[in-house]
Amino acid sequence: MITAKDIANFLQLALKGENITVKCYAQLSSPQPHSIVFAKKYNDSFVCQLNDVDNILAIVTPEYTDRLTCSHIISQNPRLDYIRVLSHFFTQEKPKGFIHPTANIEQGALIGKEVFIGAGCYISSQSIVNDGCILHPNVVLDNRVVLGKNCEIKSGAVLGQEGFGFERDENGEPVHFPHFGDVIVGNNVFIGSNTTVERATLGSTIIEDNVKIDDLVQIGHNSHIGRESMVTVGAIVCGGAVLNPQSYLAPNVSVKEKVTIGRRGFVGLGSVVLKDVADDSIVAGVPAKEIRKNK
Repeated sequence: MITAKDIANFLQLALKGENITVKCYAQLSSPQPHSIVFAKKYNDSFVCQLNDVDNILAIVTPEYTDRLTCSHIISQNPRLDYIRVLSHFFTQEKPKGFIHPTANIEQGALIGKEVFIGAGCYISSQSIVNDGCILHPNVVLDNRVVLGKNCEIKSGAVLGQEGFGFERDENGEPVHFPHFGDVIVGNNVFIGSNTTVERATLGSTIIEDNVKIDDLVQIGHNSHIGRESMVTVGAIVCGGAVLNPQSYLAPNVSVKEKVTIGRRGFVGLGSVVLKDVADDSIVAGVPAKEIRKNK
C-alpha cells in the first residue's frame, strides 16, 4: 500500500492535507479517486477540478498554496517529481539477464552482466555491450560499437554501419569513402526506435553519458553528442557535427555537417542550423537564428 506520506517522504517535501492511500496515477484532465496527478503551471480551472475529486494527491507549483482542499505536495518542478514518483512506485523493473535464442551474437563479442538482448538482435564480433544494457528486439550493433553501462536501445535501431560519404571522380561518378572508425556510447544512454548512428570514417562517433535520443533520429559519422544532451524525433545530425553538453534539439531539426551547438544550446522545432550556436542560446528558424539566451 502506498500512502501520500510515503510519496512526500520519498520526495523530501511536505504533505498538505490527509494521508490518503494512492492506488494509481492519472491525467490532470481525468483525475480518479486515490490517484496521483500533477500540474506544472497554475490555472483556476485546475483548482476547481482538483477540489471536486475525493481522495486525490496532486503535485503542484507554489501558486496553488492555500487554494487546494485535496491532499497535495508543493514542488518547484511538479513534472520532474511526478516522473520520480512513477519511476519509484509504479514502474516495473526492466528485464535483465536474458538473451533471446534468436539473437545473433557473433563469436568475439563481449557481453557484460545482467544484459537483456531481445529477439532478432545482431551483435558483431567487435562489439562490446557492458553491464545492465537493454537491447529491444531487432537492434543491430555492426562493426565496432561499444555500449557503456545501463544503456537502453529500442527496436530497429542500427548502430555502427557506414555513413553516406562520397566523392566524385574525374568522370563525375560518386566514390564511397570507406569507413574504418567506430561508435562509442557512454553510460545510461537511451536510443529510440529506428534511429541510426553511423560509424566514423576515421576515429569515433561519440555519444557521451546520459544522452537521450528519440525515435527516427539520424546521427552522422564522426558526430559528437555531449553528455546529458537530448535529441528528439526526426532530428538529423550531419557528419562531424558537435553537440556540447546539455544541448537540446527539438523535433525535425537539421544540423549541418561540422556545425557546433554550444553548451545548453536549444534548437527550436523544425530549425535548420547552418552556423555554430553559442552557449546558452535559443535558436529557431530556417536558417536558425538566435531568439534569446537560455537562462
